Amino acid sequence: MPMRPFPNKEVTKCTLLEWVRNHHSEEELREVFLNMDIALKYIHDHGYCIEVFYPTEIEVLFDRPDYIQFRHLMELSKDPLAKKNMIKEDIFHSSLIQIGLYTNTLQQLTPKTLKENFDDFARFVPEGDVPYYRGVVQRGAMVYFNEYALEKMNRDLDQLDKELQESEGGKPLQKSNGHYVNDPLSNDQINDDIYKQINGLKDTAFINTLLIPTIVFISLFLMALVGWFISLF
Repeated sequence: MPMRPFPNKEVTKCTLLEWVRNHHSEEELREVFLNMDIALKYIHDHGYCIEVFYPTEIEVLFDRPDYIQFRHLMELSKDPLAKKNMIKEDIFHSSLIQIGLYTNTLQQLTPKTLKENFDDFARFVPEGDVPYYRGVVQRGAMVYFNEYALEKMNRDLDQLDKELQESEGGKPLQKSNGHYVNDPLSNDQINDDIYKQINGLKDTAFINTLLIPTIVFISLFLMALVGWFISLF
């Protein structure tokens, strides 16, 4: 299912592969990878997964790392186990692509090679993110990169908050519930615009599975009623 966002707006776009070629810093790469998994989670939460998972089939819109479009989607399985495996596979592929782009080895990188030689690749990944990638690649963790990053920021904030509280005049940086005042990794509004067709397709499916059979049933009922009425004369 190819995605076509913003039908009434001129969209500038480039593939993720092209974007990475023009944005080389570790900070830029990490930002686009975080948003890639934010979009991935959004898609999964709406009942879909990625049909073609490759950087040439992932687009960055408007040259903004928070506008990530996966071009080809398909529905998740209704079977709980199959659904879980499809989501897990997407998360693994996302990590593989990210590591491949960090190390410039994507064309040669395979899941087997990455699993067996993870430490060699990990040297080129931001140090603080190595535990995340190790968990996904070698242990099959079903965690999105943005969820890991948010949890890590909260832990770092807890530590900083504790240090400030121990110093005279320190003020707490966070709410009493232990979470950030604002979630810096939320992107629902943008993804609502990019993936609006997801809900549209679900509406179509609803019409096909419920409304059309209902219309057919009513038509048959009316035909039978007319036939019965005619038979009275």
